Amino acid sequence: MREVFLEARIPYSEIILGRAYLISARNGSIGVAIRTQVLEYRLRRVKFNRVFLDDEIDWEDSTVHGTAIPLKLLEEIPPTDKTLLLDWLKELEIKYASEIDKVWEEHLRKKENDRNLL
Repeated sequence: MREVFLEARIPYSEIILGRAYLISARNGSIGVAIRTQVLEYRLRRVKFNRVFLDDEIDWEDSTVHGTAIPLKLLEEIPPTDKTLLLDWLKELEIKYASEIDKVWEEHLRKKENDRNLL
């Protein structure tokens, strides 16, 4: 299911900490690369009408718990203040909405093609 994203991912060794990426992840589409014990992406998450920062592990660090696959380095430099970052991520989600949609459309098209081959 993730093959199309994995084929398009930015190589793990090329990820720049502190920079923003268009990502494929369970709970977001724009994330800032950070390192805790593993490589993660800090993203804006909405759950039960709550908006907060959340971290998703890079797929390469954990195929069990990792859901984030970086697809494109964004030119914008994220703020370091967490309150500003939350608003900034929302702005980028709006700015890159059509690009995010294209990524998912490609994924769904590939998935449909794979089904048709069965």
